[in-house]
Order: sequence, then structure tokens, then C-alpha cells
Amino acid sequence: MGDIKNFNFNKLDLRLSSSDYWDFYLATDEGSVPSSNELISGDCFVVWYDFNNPLIYVDSATTDSSIYSLVSWTGSTNTGYTLNTVGLTGLDNGLITFERDSLDQSNQALLSALTGTTLVINSGDTRLILTPVTGTTEQFVYPIQEVSGITGNYKQFCGGFYQGFYKIDGTSYEVLPNRVKHGWSAEFWLRPESCSGSTGVILNDIYPENKGFFFYMGTRSENKFWNQFYGADTGCTSGCTIPDSACTDTLSTFCTVLKETEITLIGDYGFGIPLSPPQVEIEIVTNPFLIYGRARDSRAEKLTGDSGSIIFSSITNTSSDNNCCELSSSDGLGTQTACSYDGKGIVIAKTKEIQTDFRNPFLIYGRSTRYGSGCTCSQCCGSGDGLANQTACSYSGSSSPEIQIDYNLDIIDNALGFRIKDDGSIGYRMLTVTGECLTVSGETIYSSGITVQEEYSISGLVSNDSWSYITIRFITDFKEGCNLETSKRRTGRLMFYINAKLKFVVEDFPEFMGKRLEENKLKQVGVPFNFSLGGGSQGLIESQTFDGLDMADRGLPIESNFGGTFIGNISQFKFNICDLEYSNIQLNYLNDITRYL
Repeated sequence: MGDIKNFNFNKLDLRLSSSDYWDFYLATDEGSVPSSNELISGDCFVVWYDFNNPLIYVDSATTDSSIYSLVSWTGSTNTGYTLNTVGLTGLDNGLITFERDSLDQSNQALLSALTGTTLVINSGDTRLILTPVTGTTEQFVYPIQEVSGITGNYKQFCGGFYQGFYKIDGTSYEVLPNRVKHGWSAEFWLRPESCSGSTGVILNDIYPENKGFFFYMGTRSENKFWNQFYGADTGCTSGCTIPDSACTDTLSTFCTVLKETEITLIGDYGFGIPLSPPQVEIEIVTNPFLIYGRARDSRAEKLTGDSGSIIFSSITNTSSDNNCCELSSSDGLGTQTACSYDGKGIVIAKTKEIQTDFRNPFLIYGRSTRYGSGCTCSQCCGSGDGLANQTACSYSGSSSPEIQIDYNLDIIDNALGFRIKDDGSIGYRMLTVTGECLTVSGETIYSSGITVQEEYSISGLVSNDSWSYITIRFITDFKEGCNLETSKRRTGRLMFYINAKLKFVVEDFPEFMGKRLEENKLKQVGVPFNFSLGGGSQGLIESQTFDGLDMADRGLPIESNFGGTFIGNISQFKFNICDLEYSNIQLNYLNDITRYL
């Protein structure tokens, strides 16, 4: 400071550029550049796929199988799990596979895959696992090819992509955090390039406006059980068998004899959960004032079997230990006596309901009469304005509450994809809410559907036929511990770097936090909390049900807006759960660039 005064520099004026396209750092002279070892940390660097490293495969000779991250998150939890209901959803994207038999007219192989498939996750493996996406409708192909070049081995994506989950709802399994303290970043070495030699229809052919998705975060589909499907087993398709020559109807090739309504899951505490709606939530009530009552028990008998398993509802598989005088109650409360109560609480099931009749009774009842010309008990006379023209004779009463089933609630702010368009621009697409919020029966619900939000850079940033190092970086306010768990959704800055140069910035970008579906945990295994590499997501375009292909599952928002893939080559993918500063991005680029020249 003395030197400054000596030279009469007693007034300093300092301005920092506010340009979106500069990273500004202050450092002392001769400051050290971070070493690569500082970046290899399970507290930050948590996912790494390098297709030139055979360790990403279980067997290096099998390069068309699932891929395993070369690094893991130190905060991961995997105590070992056996998931008996994975077949219900795992067929839809190829996590679970089955082979069709043309002679199997009632599709028993499909039925076995849906109800008899078990996914075992061995304890201790904390790597993120991605599986090649496939389909069972035989309408689409998903080609991915292994290629060897001067950069080493890499994958050529010609319509296929990888997909996997990092968290399982209802269990402790979690190999990536669902929320980060300060920021996250995703790094890619990729090259857009046309494919040749692949035949068949790919997702881009159906949705050309979705071409170019190379990374996706969120739920991989809507809830496939959001509606009840009775199948195509009608008319000439009796018993799912080939009809006689007199039948002119079309036979459903994926029909199964067993119906969706005939399947029951054994939930927590042996409570039966229907496969079809309504959505069921299980709760234990231990308050004795809600448990004891004075009537006989008319509840269904307890199901036997392991929790999380599937049974056919038509098969007798129950046991009863209710020998005391218990109570009759639809919700299971007030049903026990001192003789019958075991002290362990009462298990009840709840469905999501909303009020659907808001008529004001003061505007309904009036002085209309049941006498006179044209007046009957079911058609009373009134003022003609629709109000105060009902009597106890004519009024039918308010409607009962209805179950609220809306798949849009599951996907709003739960689907985020990143895309490179044909013109070389890069950007994002996400689903968010539209319309207004309503308070119904004390609960805030969305009154209408969703909207697509997307932004892209100028064209020409990502070159065709040449390798590019692309970094997507999101930073927001720092939070940790309880504040991180309980604070509301934050906004931050989303930045896109091309070859370690900041090229595109999105301000006030909402924090992404994956969320479970509004469905019982047994009916959504592997659906939420997904990553996709090389594509977006299929949605339910390949969905399989017990009753055939449900056309009500086709064309939903996930499929329509993210059903597309990246066409070109991917060599590496890295994911960090901290703020990857510009100096680190530049260092990673300089360390790898010689491999891709």
C-alpha cells in the first residue's frame, strides 16, 4: 500500500466484466494449477464411463452388455436387495428381457416375465450401472456399435442408448445423491456423425424433432398403471388364441389370459395391493383411541407370502388369526378389542381422493313443488334457473369423492434432457407446469397440464465429424445437512462449455431434483431417478401389460418430447456432484485433447 501512495495511486477504480461468456479468477502470481489427482474424488467425481477401458464391462469380451462406472460416490448405500416386482416395469426398456415363442398363443412367457422376474442387487457394489435400451414390441431397433479408431475404442450410437437408475424408491439403495450441495457438472467427449449400415425404425424416425438427445435425467416414463386397461381379449380373441376362419377381428399378439385386475401384490405387513388403480399408500396406526371399537371384523384375511411378491388374486392364499370379536370398518380403524389386539398397530390402506362436487346446498334446496303438470318425484318443478329448484324428493345428493389419477404430476419438473441439434446448436428441454394451482380439500393440486420449456445456443457451436469436449455445469446457492434436505427448490446458472470455452448460459435455471412417482413403491421399481446416455427416454412406447398393448400409454409427454437419440460417437462420460470450476474444466480438456486429435 505504501508503494501505491508513493506513486499517488490513492484512488482505485475496479470494474469486473459482467459478460456471460467469461469466467473470472483472481490468483497470486505463480499459483499452482490443480493436479488431476484433486479431481479423482468420490466426494465430487462420481461417474465415469470410458469405452476404451474394458473395466466398464463385466466381461471385456462382451461389449454389448451393461456398463459399470469406473468410479463411485463415497456416500453410496447398497446393502443388497431382492426386487420381486421388477418385471412389472423392467420389460419396458430392456432391463428385463424375454424371448417370444410364436407357438405360445396365450403369451405365458410374457406372463412369467411380468410376474416371475426377480432383480438381485449384490451388496456393496456402488457403481452406477447403465443398460442398453431395447424393446419388445418389435417395432423399433436400438443399434449401438463398438468402433475402434485412433482415439481407441468408442461407441457409435445409431438409434440406441443406455439407461439406468441411481436410486430405488422405498429402499436405502442410492448410488448418486438426489440433490447436490452447490452444483453438478456433466462432461462428454462426443462426435456427431451420420450412421450407415443400420436398418429398422428408430425413435428419431417417429419423432424427428427429438433427434440429438445425448443426456437425460429424471423419470424414464409415466406411471404405466395410471389407468386401468382391460386388454384386447374380446370378440374373436377369446382366450388369446388364434380365432377360427370365420373370425375377422384382429388378434392381439401380446394378449395374456391373466388380466391386470387379477393380479395382487403382497405389500408391507401382508396387505394386498391391487396392480391396477387406485394408488395405495400403507400406514400403521398405533394410537389406541383409534384402534379399539365395538363391532365384528369384516376385513379381508391376511395374505401369506413375502412382502413385495406377486400373487394371482384368484388363488386362495390367505390365513386368518382373527378369532376374537372384532369390528367392522372400511379403513381398518376401530376394529380391535382387548381380546384381539396384538399391540402391533393397525395397518390401513389409503387412496388419493379429491372432492368433485362443490354445490352449495343453500342454492340447491328451495320451494319447488312435486305437484302440478309435468311434475314427478324425479322431476320436480322449480324456478327454471337451476338453483333452489330441488327438494328432498328430487335431489340425488352430492357425488362421492373420486380418485385423483394424473400422470402429469409425476413428470412435471422430473424430466430434463440435453440436446445437440443438426445445426450445431446445443441446449436443454424440460417439462414444467402450466395453468394454475387450486386448493382442493386442503391440498394444492395442479389444475391443468404441462408445458415444454427449452432453450438453445446459436448454431455451429458443435462441429460434425470432429470430436468435441462438452461440459454442462450448474451452480446454485450452497446448502448442506438439514438445510439441503428441507429447503425449497433453488435456481442457479446453467452453463455450456465447448472445448473448455464458455459458449451458452441460462440464467435462473431451476434446480433439478428427481422424484418418485405418485404410486406404490412396488409398482415403480427402476422407473424414477434415471440417467440416460446417448438418448432421451422411450416413455411407454414399448410398455407391456397383462392385457396386451395399452394404446392409452402411447404418445404421452415423455415419449413425445424425449423419445429421440444422439446420432454419432461417444467416447467418455463423467459426472461430478460439485462445482467443476473453469480451471478444472480446462485441465480436463488439456489432459485428454491429445487423444482426440
